[in-house]
Amino acid sequence: MNKKELRSQIEQKIETALAEFAKGISEKKFKKHIKKAAKIVSDGLAMPAASKKAVKPATQNKVKSSAKKGAVKSPGKPPATSKPKK
Repeated sequence: MNKKELRSQIEQKIETALAEFAKGISEKKFKKHIKKAAKIVSDGLAMPAASKKAVKPATQNKVKSSAKKGAVKSPGKPPATSKPKK
């Protein structure tokens, strides 16, 4: 089964499951949203399990690498000081 066939099957299933929601919006918008949802689902299903593990969030890698290099964080805003009482 290729990507197009998988996506069209997912579109049909979503469309039948959400048929009563189609009454609330126009047919064109409904089809557009169904198509987007099917694309997202099919992309998730088509990705093999081995490559899912290989994908890591980029933010964790950046934080670790900057800490290793000895990067200095900016001090930011100084704390507010109060006036001495008389």
